[in-house]
Amino acid sequence: MSMTASSAPSWLLRLHPSGPPPEPACSPETVAAARERLGPGPVGWAVEVAREMAADIVRQVPEHGGPGAYPPFQRAVEATVLIALRGLLTEPEPAAALVAPEAVASNSQLARQNVPLDRVLRGVRLGHAHLHGRLLAALGEEPEDVRALETHRISELLFVYADVQASRLAEEYVAERDRWRRGTEAARRRIVTDVLAGRAVGGAVAARTLGYDLARHHAAFIITSPAPDPSDAADELRLLAAELSRAAGAENLLTVTAGGGELWAWACWPAAPARHTLARLPRRVRERSPLRAALGPVDYGTEGFRRSHRGAREAERVARLGRTGWLCDYAEVSTAALLTADPEHARWFAARVLGPLAADDARTRELRETLRVYLAEGRSPQSAAERLFVARNTVTYRVRRAVDLLGTPLHTDCLELRVALEIARLLGPR
Repeated sequence: MSMTASSAPSWLLRLHPSGPPPEPACSPETVAAARERLGPGPVGWAVEVAREMAADIVRQVPEHGGPGAYPPFQRAVEATVLIALRGLLTEPEPAAALVAPEAVASNSQLARQNVPLDRVLRGVRLGHAHLHGRLLAALGEEPEDVRALETHRISELLFVYADVQASRLAEEYVAERDRWRRGTEAARRRIVTDVLAGRAVGGAVAARTLGYDLARHHAAFIITSPAPDPSDAADELRLLAAELSRAAGAENLLTVTAGGGELWAWACWPAAPARHTLARLPRRVRERSPLRAALGPVDYGTEGFRRSHRGAREAERVARLGRTGWLCDYAEVSTAALLTADPEHARWFAARVLGPLAADDARTRELRETLRVYLAEGRSPQSAAERLFVARNTVTYRVRRAVDLLGTPLHTDCLELRVALEIARLLGPR
């Protein structure tokens, strides 16, 4: 935008703080470079405005003032104001150079602290709105012709600078978050791999690296996604792990990306949770199709951490082979996990024991399930009827028909039959 010599932004060089300027937050080198171009008055004004701006942003977006974040953030705001003043004075072409290195450093810290990107960019928008307001207020003291010329110019340039800064910071944020996650994940994965392999790991080292206390009661989760690109599902996997942990009332949660669309997670408690707390998870947590989860048994300490993960792995295997819900609980399939380590052999066994009762039509499945529940309830038709939500006579009839298909009467010892029925329920026919 062209300007005459008389209307050049000399008013910017007349800016000055309202009182003694606060101590700059930026490095002496940054402040000296700004003073050389702008002079002490505008630099003092910028430091004063930046102090107010940073406080205003933190008031509306508290994450910018989180633990250890405020001093770097204040430097970032101050450097941004100084660069904006220099840009308004000389009107350089918008470029990455318009983004202060201090702003990039603060942005990287926010990424490492896992502050959401939308909160980071909201801070950028609030800051530029604050600066725009203060510049227009300063222009109000200038003659009418200067105000008319400069108001539009300032608004237009600040919009461009804000857009450049938001784009650059978003790019840097994503890159830093990915770098930090890879580094953190790699360190966590090494510790977790050692623990799962039974190798000795110091408790203090593990706690510092994992941010998680192994001297607790643990329940492991394995959460998987069939997404073609596993990176697309990474955040969804973590979100489901967090929801499961909250619903179980856990003290802390550890997650480790295992690769291939799989997330390992552990929830922990100072004392073992009640069994019904975990049994209710499929009803208390919303299914996130097509994600699947497997839950290991609760166990204590470093060995418990390892055993629970092994249980979750077995539950995940049974879920892949059989017919379970979106969350497969090891406590409900532990017998099946033991029996189906060799699925093909297990199906042969079930087919041999069940004979015609192993058929895969709807009617035979109904008879098979009724017989399974009947035996599990101690051969009580009434208890089986209540569990299956059918009439007592219906249970009696179905059990009779199932026995007819078996071709042999029910013996006192029905261990093989019960095992075969359990295998058929989870694995289905060959």
